[in-house]
Amino acid sequence: MTYSLIARDPATGAFGVAAQSHWFNVGQPVAWVRFGVGAVATQASADPSYGWRGLALMAEGVEPKRALQDLSNADAGREQRQVAMMNASGAVATRTGSECIEYAGHLTGDGWSAQGNLLSTPVVVEAMAAAYEASRGPLVERMLIALEAAEAAGGDLRGRQSAVIRIVSDATAAETAAGDGIDLRVCDHEDPIGEMRRLVMVDAAYRQLEMGLVAIDDGRNEEAVAHLDAAVQPGHVGELEFWRAIGLVRLDRVDEAVAAFGHLADAQPMYADLLARVAKVDPIAADLQNAWNHH
Repeated sequence: MTYSLIARDPATGAFGVAAQSHWFNVGQPVAWVRFGVGAVATQASADPSYGWRGLALMAEGVEPKRALQDLSNADAGREQRQVAMMNASGAVATRTGSECIEYAGHLTGDGWSAQGNLLSTPVVVEAMAAAYEASRGPLVERMLIALEAAEAAGGDLRGRQSAVIRIVSDATAAETAAGDGIDLRVCDHEDPIGEMRRLVMVDAAYRQLEMGLVAIDDGRNEEAVAHLDAAVQPGHVGELEFWRAIGLVRLDRVDEAVAAFGHLADAQPMYADLLARVAKVDPIAADLQNAWNHH
């Protein structure tokens, strides 16, 4: 009832789980990750205890192959399960029970595993694996490409409903903006992967804003401007425009800030009220309000 990918980016050390299913909120039972430990995808007749127990074993240093074997040996329903485990180093173990509903299967590679069950065609897993292997770029983008390829090859026999991408990273806050990777879920949607791609774009925009603010604090002004400009590219999140304008004032680019804020306030007058409130506690916002009032 689900197809999923667990993968690790060898360049950054980031790793995680991505999945899609015709089931409400697939991320809740299927996708498990823990910083510095590993990732688990548990599906078919999903037993979520494979997630937290598998992570606990890997946290103790048990290799994924042994952890999966031990958990499966103690599970009377193991032939109805499909489970993939990967530790933080990228070692992978995957098992597809003999009673998983066809089409069911898995493929593994260096630092990744693609798996699915109740699939419309036997080539879904192959398409997902091939797309991931051929893709380049950040791990989240490669995961999206893999999910899109699986869906294009037929996906879940019943259709689509929910999707999840969970990634943890050991990168610094300045590099990731949040420092905790990605945790995005589409619980119920007619096009969950398309909606997930939109959410990833919005998430990236907020990360650009945060990286811009960090760059300002560090005195990397040109880099800060690039990040602030990149943050507003989606063009549909007014709050990003608001905080970009505040950031531009901090960079002494007051005229640009006033122009940007004026455009935003004309389109959404609520932001004039927001600026007035923030200006009471933030001197930079007060500078923007004063400049805008006298523009």
